[in-house]
Amino acid sequence: MAVPDLNAVSAFSKVVELKSFRAAAAALGIPKSTVSRKVAELEDALGARLLERTTRSLRLTDAGRAYHVRIAPALDSLLEAERAVEEQNEKPSGRLRLTMTIDGGQTLLGPVLSEYLRAFPDVKLEVELTDRRVDLVEEGFDLAVRAGALADSTLIAKKLGAPGSKGLYASPEYLRRRGTPRHPRELVEHDCLIMSAQLAPASWSFRDKRKAISVEVRVLAQANSFLLLRDLAVSGHGVARLPDYLAAPAVRRGKLIGLLGAFLPEPTSWHVLYPSARNLSPKVRALVELLERSFARKA
Repeated sequence: MAVPDLNAVSAFSKVVELKSFRAAAAALGIPKSTVSRKVAELEDALGARLLERTTRSLRLTDAGRAYHVRIAPALDSLLEAERAVEEQNEKPSGRLRLTMTIDGGQTLLGPVLSEYLRAFPDVKLEVELTDRRVDLVEEGFDLAVRAGALADSTLIAKKLGAPGSKGLYASPEYLRRRGTPRHPRELVEHDCLIMSAQLAPASWSFRDKRKAISVEVRVLAQANSFLLLRDLAVSGHGVARLPDYLAAPAVRRGKLIGLLGAFLPEPTSWHVLYPSARNLSPKVRALVELLERSFARKA
C-alpha cells in the first residue's frame, strides 16, 4: 500500500469535519476540484472507498469512519506541533546552552545574562564555564564566547566589539620594592605570575619597533586562573599578564599599575560562535544581539 499524501489526509479530514467539499475547499484556500482529487488519491492509496457522495448527500463509509477516527487525533497533534514551532519562532523560549572560559564568564557574563533573563523569562539557561575547548555540535551547546585566535572549524564566528587584550600589571608596592621595568628584556629580573597552560620555559611576546620579540620570564607562581593571578599581583607578589577587563577594577582603585604598554602585541578579539546561521532560533539570535551590544559598550 502506498504511503498517503499528508495533504490528501488533511483534505479528507476537513471534508468530514465540514460535511462538504465546497466548504472544505474554502477553509483550506484551494479549489474544490483539488479537494476532490486529493480525496480520490487517498482512496486509491488506501484501496478503499472512504466517502459515498451523490449530488445531494455525502456520508462516510465504514472504512472511512474507521480511518477518520484514527487520523483525527494525529492531525490535531500535528497542528499543535506546528503551532509550537511557530510560537518558538516568534519569541525566545526553551533551553539555551552557553559556554565561556571560567574567568571571562565570572567577570563578564553576569550582567548580560541577567538582562537576557529579564527580557526572556521563558528561556532556561544552562551555562558551563570551562577553560577546555568545547565541541559545540558534539556536546549540544548553542553558542560559545571565546577570545583569541579561533581554530579552523565550520562554526559561525561573529566578532564582538570589545578587544580581548592583555596587559602587564604589578602592584605599586611591588614596583617600589623591585623597580619598574622599562623594556621587556628587563623582566628577567622580575618575579612573574603566569598561566599554567604555558609551556616551559615560559615566555611572553612583545613588539619592539614593529618587530616581534619573545622574552623568557622567571616564574614565581603559575595558575590556571587569571583571577588568582590578579589577586597575587595585587598582593605584591610579581608581574602578571592579565586580560585588561580583569585588571581594570584594580587599576581604578590604584591596586595595580599597567606596564610596558608601548611594547604590547596587538589585542585579540572576542567572538561569539554558534553552529549555523541558517534558521537561527530566536533565543540564540536574541542572546547574540545582546552580547554584541554589551561588548560594544566595553570597547
